[in-house]
Amino acid sequence: MSALYAVFLFFVRIFYFICFPKKFHNTEKIPPKDKSYLICSNHVSGHDIVFVALKNKKQIHFIAKEEIVKIPFIRFFALRLGVIPIKRGMADTKALHGAIDKLKEGKVVCIFPQGTRQRDKAPEVSQFRSGAAMIAREAKCDILPMYIKPKNYRTKFFRRVDIYFGDMIKYEELGFETESAPDESRFSKVNAASKIIAERICALNPDKKAEE
Repeated sequence: MSALYAVFLFFVRIFYFICFPKKFHNTEKIPPKDKSYLICSNHVSGHDIVFVALKNKKQIHFIAKEEIVKIPFIRFFALRLGVIPIKRGMADTKALHGAIDKLKEGKVVCIFPQGTRQRDKAPEVSQFRSGAAMIAREAKCDILPMYIKPKNYRTKFFRRVDIYFGDMIKYEELGFETESAPDESRFSKVNAASKIIAERICALNPDKKAEE
């Protein structure tokens, strides 16, 4: 963990302790410091990056929309904090390879597979994109699913937020080891893995569990 990241997290932790009442569930699911993994979470607001970072034991390299780092002041800190900018709405291979390289170096990366914020309602499997599966395939990494649930899926000051951690999705569970024909098999496997990731994230929804 870099000194800048540690200082940033220290002050952010104080601010969010005061302004955002929250409860973390199943924190024992978080891997130890020596583990490299990909975090995948639903995406409700810009505050999500903080909720993800607060309980994880290592510095997290977030994949974030390119527009954020185009702002000079934010860019200065974002890049030094390990943010990986990505162009939305297109296959940004540079960003994906940047994330893959971080994971191969033993670091932790976070991606919000929905690709954009989804407010007001629970996430659906159909909203999730394939970027997370593509990264996991190339990095051969495990995935930590997370679920962020503010009241009514709107993050506001002094409104409680519940953050859930799920069981690790092992790389072997994603089915990439059985690929055969290069192109057709690769795309079908990525789509299937994306669905697995989405289902595991959505399964953490406490309302869904209550219905069952």
